[in-house]
Amino acid sequence: MIRLTIKTYIMLLAVFVLTGCSNFPNRYDIMGRIGSWSVPENELTLEQRTVFFNHRSVEEVLAKAQIIETKDPAYNHIKVIVMQGTPYEMGFQNGRLNKEDIHKNVYHIIGIVKAYANSKGVHEDAMDEVYDLIAPFIPIEDKEEMRGLAHGAEIPLRIIHWLHTIPELSEYAGKKQFLRGKKYKTEPPEKGSLADPDLETCSGVIAFGAATRDGDLYHLRVLDWIRELGAQRYPVIHVYQPDNGHAFASFSYAGFTGCITGMNENHMAFGEMGYGNRNFETLEGIPFVFLFKKLLREADSIQAAMKIVKDSQRTCSYVYQFSGAGEDPDVKGKMLVSDYQRFETLADNREFCDEGDDKCYEGINDVIFAGHSTGKLREFMIKHYGEHDLETFKELAKVAAMKGNVQDVIMKPETLEAWMVNASNTSKDEDGKACNQKWYYFNFGEMIGL
Repeated sequence: MIRLTIKTYIMLLAVFVLTGCSNFPNRYDIMGRIGSWSVPENELTLEQRTVFFNHRSVEEVLAKAQIIETKDPAYNHIKVIVMQGTPYEMGFQNGRLNKEDIHKNVYHIIGIVKAYANSKGVHEDAMDEVYDLIAPFIPIEDKEEMRGLAHGAEIPLRIIHWLHTIPELSEYAGKKQFLRGKKYKTEPPEKGSLADPDLETCSGVIAFGAATRDGDLYHLRVLDWIRELGAQRYPVIHVYQPDNGHAFASFSYAGFTGCITGMNENHMAFGEMGYGNRNFETLEGIPFVFLFKKLLREADSIQAAMKIVKDSQRTCSYVYQFSGAGEDPDVKGKMLVSDYQRFETLADNREFCDEGDDKCYEGINDVIFAGHSTGKLREFMIKHYGEHDLETFKELAKVAAMKGNVQDVIMKPETLEAWMVNASNTSKDEDGKACNQKWYYFNFGEMIGL
């Protein structure tokens, strides 16, 4: 039962995390770039920003990419951006082709975070300190992509770095140490006390074999986040065709190059959720949003993905779910509980003991499940066992979704198909949740010619 209180939302914002802002307007709509909402603008020309295209022009680099716009409000005007080349070139293509949405989304988010952090006595330099902690562990490919995106979108690189510290910092148990003048305590909060967070986070379910109507593999990833922030107004599917590494798709938002949900050409799909274990967390490791990018670029099997995670210097507590191709054809999915010390794998029929609610749940053959309401997920999967298909998984998303349901993705890695939905508004109403919106169909295989 992985949950998060409103009080925790406010604390996360105070230390520059991407959380609760229900009282903040869209700064582009109302505030403009003034006062405490001010975020540094780019003052450098492209030529001053050390651009290297191997003697190719900007036009030649952009010619390798394309942007597909739905222009349909039912899908939140979702865009598909297809990029090709080096990490820097792909970042540049992304930044230039989606420049307007990137500016709106990134400056809105950072403006909110900066304003709220300032109100809590936290200087923006602390954001740089956080990035410096994680920077040694970020793969060079992702550093180059962020640099390219900043150049293409004409945003200071520093702002892009700030944006990409947010997901890891939001999970980090020691985030309060960045509050100016506050005494930082390492002791975990007392169970049931006001300091004990009721963590709201994501859910995930993988089903295959006997559990599904046709024996096909389905992987649901439910993102319960903060709808009030408004990132869902700028949904993007990033399609990468790198010069080196596997082609992959990342279900994301404008300006964010990290990965929270993805699928690669080797028929692998990846999802995650925060686990809330505060005793074994650090920022000195590879953030999960970049670890996922590494998995997408490099992993060609579940076993390979597990090895990459195990060999990495890890950070906070997460539950990872991997599905798709494996060395054993009967193994279609695995779940991993991981932090900087722990590395525990769970198969489809193994009991899962959820530390969030201190309950253990008996495993189900050909099903992997975990999330905010693990018990409800298990009940639904048993009720429809042997009948699961795309439609039952759409209903499953409604069972799993919380009020902050921002995004849901159903992936079929074996066929490289996916269905994606995003929340329709920034309130907490039931109708606006992602799970209640129109699903956008995406054929990744066709997109990359498979």
